[in-house]
Amino acid sequence: MKYLKIFVIFTIFSLFFACSKSDEVVVKAGSSKLTKKELQEDIKSLPPQTKAFLASPEGVNRLKDELIKREVLYEEAKKKNLAKSEEFKRRMEEFKKITLINMLLEQEIKTLQQVTEQDAKEYYEKNKDMFIKPVEVRLSQIVVKNEDEAKKVYERIDKGEEFSKIAKELSRDEKTKASGGDIGFFKKGQLNPQIENVAFSLRKGQVSMPLTFKGELYIFKITDVKGNPIDFEQIKGQLIEQLKAKKQQDWFNSYIDDLKKKHKVEINEKALQEILNQSLIGGKSIQPQQNK
Repeated sequence: MKYLKIFVIFTIFSLFFACSKSDEVVVKAGSSKLTKKELQEDIKSLPPQTKAFLASPEGVNRLKDELIKREVLYEEAKKKNLAKSEEFKRRMEEFKKITLINMLLEQEIKTLQQVTEQDAKEYYEKNKDMFIKPVEVRLSQIVVKNEDEAKKVYERIDKGEEFSKIAKELSRDEKTKASGGDIGFFKKGQLNPQIENVAFSLRKGQVSMPLTFKGELYIFKITDVKGNPIDFEQIKGQLIEQLKAKKQQDWFNSYIDDLKKKHKVEINEKALQEILNQSLIGGKSIQPQQNK
């Protein structure tokens, strides 16, 4: 079996990557052709699990079948002159726009300094209280009537307002709003299972998504955690990815702000609203909310 796998892999690589002319035709259907070079580029973009699948007899057969389907459909589309249609031109223009945007971002993001293991270690050391396997959690809550009220809560949280201040002003729970929503420490088994699953999955300082409970929406914040510290090696990879994602998001936001200053941006609010009125609500007129 081992030698069979090696033979199959060798056969595939011989088929797709052996030294020969890059314009050698791999699949032909009528006048449509797929060259070796084109197929190589397609394969490069495949995810690792798909490439691994190609290293099997079933994978090779599936690939041949899909390539044949693609080329015969392409040949039929050409014969029907779909490439001359306005819809095709519109889609190509949109595809060009998205492709150029992706190429730009790929190019620009290469200048970002990579997140290293040392960066992750330093973050871990400075924020050890965030990396605790909880035995007990301390909760604060804000109880609201509906999604509109919940939205107002999250908007204020996003602006940096203290959870306790918002709870005192907006929470519908009279027993806890005076204390800023604090409801104390809880161990596993002491909470409603729905609430417990959320509470023990969050880190200190994190805020939950709204939970529907007893006909109202509950928003929880973990204000303290008691438990055992999680070893750095256990979360190193995950932490590096999280820091990388945050770094890229911060860069992206800053980059967009710079581009807005660099390029003159104009929005035709009237035309936008007319399109929304016609396309989304069947021609009924709605007025945009004014910024307060």
